[in-house]
Amino acid sequence: MKPLSERLAERILEDVMSGQLRPGEKLKEELLAQTHAVSRATVREALIALARQGYVVRTPRFGARIAELSREDLEDLFELRAALLALAAGRFARRAPPPDRQMLEAMVAELEASAIDDATSPQTFATQSIRIQALLTDRCGNNHLPDIYKRLAGMGTWQLIRGQASSFLTPEGRRESAADWRRVADCIAVRDIDGAERAGRRLLEHSAARVRQHYDGSARDAT
Repeated sequence: MKPLSERLAERILEDVMSGQLRPGEKLKEELLAQTHAVSRATVREALIALARQGYVVRTPRFGARIAELSREDLEDLFELRAALLALAAGRFARRAPPPDRQMLEAMVAELEASAIDDATSPQTFATQSIRIQALLTDRCGNNHLPDIYKRLAGMGTWQLIRGQASSFLTPEGRRESAADWRRVADCIAVRDIDGAERAGRRLLEHSAARVRQHYDGSARDAT
């Protein structure tokens, strides 16, 4: 069984990902201890663990708060993801065997079906998109790229972006993303390496634009 502090950290993280705890929100040890019926020492251990992962910021004398996303964070992370995904898509187009191409086609078709179903949640759609990214990066033939991509995806700041699924909050955003993935898949199907790279980069650029719009709107609402 997991230690109590680890289980508490997971519960706090669930609240962050669901939006119940917002970026910048202060985390009061006493309140968390009462809410979850644990000791303050357990709360402190959980917050330290979350701080190591980048989800929480702890400041001496001021306590802990949920990590906030800056404009620079968004730009930097999306720039890196776009470059890596473009590279993976191009290599996949050049090297992937027929079974991998068929798997990609099936996954993109599933994503397209989700995009036209307004009942699809942003989190579900995001999970499907990430599965396709994993296919491209894991099977692109570059032994170092998957680990770099996964480490980037594991960064606390990126997890906050992904957890809030702000790129896929609207049906229009999900349909745009599905159309972008269709372009990637079509280029790969005909082994258009340059086209696959451009489509992979464009997909992340469109996603970044949607996240920036959501971020800017949230910042205005907070003022």
